Amino acid sequence: MMRRAIFLAGLLAAGSAQADWAPRVVSDQYLATIGYGGGALSYSEDAKAMGPLRQAAGELLSVPYSLQQGLNGRVSQLVAQNGATFLGGTVSGNAQVTIRPDASGVAYISLSGLGYQVRSQYSGHKWGVISYSCTNTLTLSNIVITAQYGTANGNMVDGKTGMTATTNSSTDCDSNLSWILPVVGDMLIGKAEGKIDGTIQQSLQAGLAQVKDALLYKPDQNMLKGLGRLVPPGKVVALPGGGSFPLGQYIQDNFAYLLGNSQLSIQLGSPIALRVMPGTSEPRSSDFSSDVVTISLSSPAMAFSVKLSERIGVDWQWRCPTSNPGCRIP
Repeated sequence: MMRRAIFLAGLLAAGSAQADWAPRVVSDQYLATIGYGGGALSYSEDAKAMGPLRQAAGELLSVPYSLQQGLNGRVSQLVAQNGATFLGGTVSGNAQVTIRPDASGVAYISLSGLGYQVRSQYSGHKWGVISYSCTNTLTLSNIVITAQYGTANGNMVDGKTGMTATTNSSTDCDSNLSWILPVVGDMLIGKAEGKIDGTIQQSLQAGLAQVKDALLYKPDQNMLKGLGRLVPPGKVVALPGGGSFPLGQYIQDNFAYLLGNSQLSIQLGSPIALRVMPGTSEPRSSDFSSDVVTISLSSPAMAFSVKLSERIGVDWQWRCPTSNPGCRIP
């Protein structure tokens, strides 16, 4: 430790304050916290075990990326059809999902809280004299995606997926020519009754199905469905004033009832993004945490909540900066 301090002091004295600190994961755990009837229960799982908590977290956190991949695949085609070059599209934000069953045997699922930004480029010559290169940025904000599925089998209902959003398009050109790129926003979201491009509809439907399956229908190798993975049999919640409730066993025994009669509110979080930290002083924080998903379930028979979090501990290690790969490592 003294050697490191002397070395860093020498760097500062020499006017070279450049350094990189790389995180090395020393612990990674998933923590589930249940709330029921005024009582609470918490339990954890080591991420290396690849257990049910990590499985659920992985499936849920990948939903925005899956939507992004689906959207980009079709949007890149629409951009090309309009004579432009697709530069990329990014989905951002933390999704809020709600599921509401209906007596008709279907459930309505909606997703909000995400935005989507697309950049495209168009270049060429006008009248054979003026050359131009323009970049268009299309932003979809306040996105709301809706769909339906059958509560008995979990199958998505075809033709019942829609999307609404606020669209904004801006174009930046490197010449005085005022050139507006073809706007693909109206192709993504129809003006009439929220109708959308058919391929986009399939991609959005697949994204919503991923949430639904992760929590309700898709069993793991132990035949535990999503909620059963988060709250497996054997999990008992201690109640205030004495007594307890076997919530895990209740979910397993009454899963069919919960599928058709429960409203769910699901708030998705963001994964922990560890990154290299520049500077000669070792970073102060060595513990990182993130709420992966928070679920509230309500049915005529009962209600409970589950919060799934990730906790990562790191050890910071000095490494040479890219600008000076041959530096001495203390």
